Amino acid sequence: MKQCDGKTRDELSQEIEALRRENALLLMTQSVALRESEDRYRRMIETANEGVWILDAKGVTSFVNTKMGVMLGYHAEEMLGRHLFEFLDEEMRPAAAENLSQRKAGAKGQYDYQLRSKEGGLVWAQVCASPIYDHDRRYVGVLGMVSDITERKRAEAALADSEAHYRAMINAFDGMMYICSPDYRIEFLNDRLKLRTGYDATGELCYRALHGLEAVCPWCVNERVFSGECVRWEVQSPKDKRWYEVSNSPIYNLDGSVSKQAMITDVTQRKRAEIDILKQKVILSQAAKLARFGAWEWDAASDMFTVSEEWAKMHGSEVTVISRESWVSLSHPEDRPKIRQAFRDALDGPGVYQVDYRIVKSEDGSLRCHHSLGEVVRDAELKPVGMFGVVQDITQG
Repeated sequence: MKQCDGKTRDELSQEIEALRRENALLLMTQSVALRESEDRYRRMIETANEGVWILDAKGVTSFVNTKMGVMLGYHAEEMLGRHLFEFLDEEMRPAAAENLSQRKAGAKGQYDYQLRSKEGGLVWAQVCASPIYDHDRRYVGVLGMVSDITERKRAEAALADSEAHYRAMINAFDGMMYICSPDYRIEFLNDRLKLRTGYDATGELCYRALHGLEAVCPWCVNERVFSGECVRWEVQSPKDKRWYEVSNSPIYNLDGSVSKQAMITDVTQRKRAEIDILKQKVILSQAAKLARFGAWEWDAASDMFTVSEEWAKMHGSEVTVISRESWVSLSHPEDRPKIRQAFRDALDGPGVYQVDYRIVKSEDGSLRCHHSLGEVVRDAELKPVGMFGVVQDITQG
């Protein structure tokens, strides 16, 4: 038998066979390892909390995991071979085409898609997309990791609606409004307050922006508000000398902090009117004393009289709100019947009450003569709802 390099042909054949068996074993081991690796990665993909969507270079679906199919209501096999555009509404396709072009150019990207489910419903998805290359670095498709963000989008839309609703309420408020922190920093002010200050004072000290002061306002109620109390009060600003009604309440923020909300209404006209009325009351009160007359008003619903202080003084009454019978009983006993009759005649007749009567002064028992004149107030159905009038001391001497 011939020899080759000192080995016989049989020996060489045996070595070749051994190498063939070793190579086959190696290939088998590699194949098993590859299958195990593929199975491991497939299990990872199938059990992922995200959808996995692979498109080929033309945008056609080549793979989706079970999660991706469930997200859109499909079995995974139903999505294979279908273009991405088939899962998008017409208005979303131009943006999707642009995104695919960016992947082909080698860029990664993250964006939100509004996908259409098998049943026709809308599913908001956040997609993290990366280009896929083969061994020769040629572009072969896109790998997309897809998260269902439908609930988040709904929550964002609800929050936006809520913010719009409350902003509309704030804008509808015909006064001024601001929110400040415990350290007097303005956190928010509405447009009307911006008009008063002349600029957006967010971040500034409230006492400086609102009233032009260099220290905390002497009337500040922050301590009470930040203790949980709602406080309503009025103040005349030293900045513009106008009167404001302020309603303060605490706002409890999500981070646990507390802010103060102030709703401000300009009540300057009302305060001026109140001051004018007060002046008129003083003048009328002094005139009533000089002319010896008082005023009274009767309310039909309660059958009660409200009288002026001068009327009460003239009749020896210690109160200014009395019943009708108590009102009558302050007169001389002999005059009470005609007072009652005059009252009834006014209600049943033309609506004018007029009567002269006497009272007995408790201090000295002297008689005083009074003349009372009144007018009935009626509703739309001409039913009496009240009466108002005056009384004058007409005692001679």
